[in-house]
This record gives sequence, C-alpha cells and structure tokens, in this order.
Amino acid sequence: MLTINSHFIRAILRNADQYGVDIHTVLSESGISPEIYQEQEGVVHVDQFVRLVQRAWYWFDDEYWGLSGARCQPGLFALMVRYVQQFDTLGALLNELCRFYNTTRDDAEFSVDFQDDEVIFSVKLSNPERDVDHFLSEFQMVSFHRFFGWICSKRIILDRVTFAYPKPDHSYAYRVLFPCEQVFDQQQNSFVFNKRYLSSSLVRSNSELKSFLKTAPADLLIRPITDDSYTTKIKGMLLEPLRKGDGFPDFNSVASDLCVSPQTLRRKLKMENSNFQEIKDNIRRDLAVDKLVNERLAVSDISSLLGFSESSSFTRAFKQWTGVSPADYRLKVGS
Repeated sequence: MLTINSHFIRAILRNADQYGVDIHTVLSESGISPEIYQEQEGVVHVDQFVRLVQRAWYWFDDEYWGLSGARCQPGLFALMVRYVQQFDTLGALLNELCRFYNTTRDDAEFSVDFQDDEVIFSVKLSNPERDVDHFLSEFQMVSFHRFFGWICSKRIILDRVTFAYPKPDHSYAYRVLFPCEQVFDQQQNSFVFNKRYLSSSLVRSNSELKSFLKTAPADLLIRPITDDSYTTKIKGMLLEPLRKGDGFPDFNSVASDLCVSPQTLRRKLKMENSNFQEIKDNIRRDLAVDKLVNERLAVSDISSLLGFSESSSFTRAFKQWTGVSPADYRLKVGS
C-alpha cells in the first residue's frame, strides 16, 4: 500500500478534544494538511500515516488512542512481542498472547478457539460503544494477523473474518485489510484460518525483532500482504511496466497472461467487487501521491509517467481521487 484513506486518520483522532490533544499539532508533525484530513475521499501517503499513529501515541499517551475506555501504556504491543518470541510454534504463541492481554488488560477479551480444522482468534471489546468507527477492532485484528505471519515468515491465508457490527461505510477498505469472506452483525470480531498453520515455527531473530518494532504496530495496517485474488494479481502485472514508463497493458492482454478469457476475468473481478478501470485508477493515484511526496517530480513528468496525454487530464483525475489538485497536495504536505 502506498496510500491510505483519511477516514482512518479521523478515526484515530476522534477523541482528541477529550484528551486535550491538539489535532493541528499532530497533523503538522505528521506532514498532513487539515484540508486533506477533512476531505472525505482524501488520501495520505503511508509514511505520513505511520508518523501520525506514532505521534498520536505520544500525545494521547495511550496505545489505543482513547478508544477502549482504559488507557493502554504505549509499548504494550512491543512487550507482548518480546514475551511470545520465546515460544516455538504459532499454536503456543496464540495461547500465550491471549493470556498476556487478558492478564494485563480489562478493556478487551482475547480468545482462541478450535473447531474442526479451523482456528478462530477473537477480540471482544468491553466498551465497544467507544470504538465508534470500529478502528480499534480493525487495527487489533489486522495487527495480530500480520504479526503472526511475520513472526512465522509465512503467509497465513484467512478463511473469513466476522464483525460484531453492521457493514460500515468504509468497508471498501476491507478488501485490502481482510482479503477473504467478511461477515457482519456477528457475535464477535474474529478472524479464522486453517489449523495447519499452528505447527508453524517462529523463525525471526532478535535483530529482526528489533527492526520490526521500530515501526510496528503502527505500520501493520498498511504493511503489504499478498493474497490469491485476481485484483492483487493484476496490480502486480500493471505496476512493473508503469514504473518503467511503458504504460498499462490492455485488458485482453492481461486476461491472456492470466490464462482466462476477458469475459471470465470481468466476472472474477466483479465477484471481488472490483474492475479493471478501478485497479488502474488506484495504481495511478497511489503512484502519483508517492512521487509527489517522496520524489518531488514535476506534475507534468508524473502525468506523462502515468500515461495521461495532458497534464490537465491528470490534474482533473487527481482532484477526483483526493479532493485537491496535485500542486495543492504537494503544497499542503510541505517539504
């Protein structure tokens, strides 16, 4: 991921006033403009998002940003990681992680259950009404799932995820956060995977652990994760030629490379709530933001690189994606 929607920033800072946290200070320290923060369809670079998460921890003095009803001392996740590193397998880690949090926290109940060939890892907040945007629930489930995969150095494929709330307006983001079946209005927040992963060894060294904790768990929400969807496969096929300046291959060529007919590929993408144009637009948007923030390329150069015939066309598209022009976006993130 190169960008993340501003919704998640607003969710983190929802209780800022109650905690005496100045939103403008946190945004300024993170390189995020108030205009983009307020823009419903605004996006920020993932580096800005990670900085904001970390700065918000400092200002709230709470690893849960005031969303649980009880302060969580910053550094608890890192302490948990160091504690469970001593165990041999993912199965042993799961039980001890639940014991760790259930012993140290009263604001949530963590559990792991085994049913047939499935492992069900659940997080139940004691005060779910405080997590208005469901961000804390989302963050915990994504963080733990990706931490399990990282420490085993293995992709853990999810079978499904359940949510103890109705489908939210920002559920479009779940396609990346939870690349599997999603079921809402359930008894608990949980993610489910196959038991075969329980015997996976914990393989990360102390030096790898130290490097991981420099940004984790702040970056786990946007840490890349692979899945077997056609959307993800197409993203990989489109990114490389675009980065080389070769433009996008056409849809029929992509279908041919995937060994399916164009009709079948359209149907597969529709089942994933995606389409070819949306994939191209998202790649263009993310690369545009990345090059504006990190490479400081001229707008005309970015326009040409992304395959727009005119800079004005790129500017119109960028305003549709983010709510502001490329020049204004660069100005707002500052240097």
